[in-house]
Amino acid sequence: MYESNHSQDNALDLVELGDELIESLLALEEIDQDPLYHPEGDVLYHVLQVFEIAHKESHDPELWAAALFHDVGKAVSIPEHAAIGADQLSLDFSPRVTWLVRHHMDLLYHPKRTRRMWSNTPQLAALEQLRRWDLAGRSPYAHVMSPETAVEILLAETSIFCGSPAIERTCNY
Repeated sequence: MYESNHSQDNALDLVELGDELIESLLALEEIDQDPLYHPEGDVLYHVLQVFEIAHKESHDPELWAAALFHDVGKAVSIPEHAAIGADQLSLDFSPRVTWLVRHHMDLLYHPKRTRRMWSNTPQLAALEQLRRWDLAGRSPYAHVMSPETAVEILLAETSIFCGSPAIERTCNY
């Protein structure tokens, strides 16, 4: 009996988390970006492109999550979006996902320092991969999946949510 309720609680937690994640993505719709750097248009269209590229090129769900949510802070502030987004995500995603979101602009703003600091580490490799996808996700003609589909793909990978109070009981340490 306890296991059945436990499973129902986990399913409800995932549904609630999914709804929150979709809402945070939808907040990016119609937030325009500088067309010189982002000819694709709004932030939502961009992050969905970046997510699809990451999903096709990698088997790492944490990189998928960072790709999908790397610009989520732009709903609050474009200049401070990396820090704001990481703070928003820190309650629901693994520390690695939030670290990648927080630092995803480092290779643009401080490339030498970032490469020196993280030389020959998995962190640098992940940042470089995320940066490549971020640059590639700028087509004004791309066909993208819905935010709901992208979040559904992530929700199947519960390990990336370890750290989330809503999901914590599903994590195995």
